[in-house]
Amino acid sequence: MNEYQQKEAQEKADRARFNANNARLKAIINPLRQSTYSCDVDWRRMQGALDRYAEDYGSVELNPDFQRGHVWTEAQQIHYVENALRGIVAQTAFVIQLNCPNWENDDYQGELPRGMQCIDGLQRLTAIQRLMAGDIKPFGLSLEDLEYSSFSLKGVSYRFRIEMFTFQTRAELLKHYLDLNTGGTPHSADEIERVKRLLEETK
Repeated sequence: MNEYQQKEAQEKADRARFNANNARLKAIINPLRQSTYSCDVDWRRMQGALDRYAEDYGSVELNPDFQRGHVWTEAQQIHYVENALRGIVAQTAFVIQLNCPNWENDDYQGELPRGMQCIDGLQRLTAIQRLMAGDIKPFGLSLEDLEYSSFSLKGVSYRFRIEMFTFQTRAELLKHYLDLNTGGTPHSADEIERVKRLLEETK
């Protein structure tokens, strides 16, 4: 075997080792599935984007049965917006996760309803919807008060990152939701158990 053949054989062995070890570690670590599509939408255009999604894909259900409902108080909503304006909200707190089984698939006939369901971000989205409607005022300020400043919502500083998933089954969707929310403090043990029961019902 010449030097070139030896190098090729070694590279093949390394690839095989990588693939085998990667598969083993994936089974242990169970990484979250990545979104199919993502885009940035500024707060002012978010409702319009949701309306277009509903028109194009069938519906947008922001509060499906596995969600906790609208649990943030008005004070928490205001606090979120105030922290966003101050620049102390982590980028992950600007993510809205949606699932659309018929995303770019007009022939979809699966078990989940056509259209979109909110997986993560309902509380954040609701806070911004109320801000844009004038129902809440961060620091006691209206949207008009924020204009002609670096805090104006007409700029591009305040936006959500939409992450679109394409789970085809309810079991996949609920498993992802549980993976996102198990082990943290935002969801109570009872809330997690409720979604686990929903997942069991799919089996």
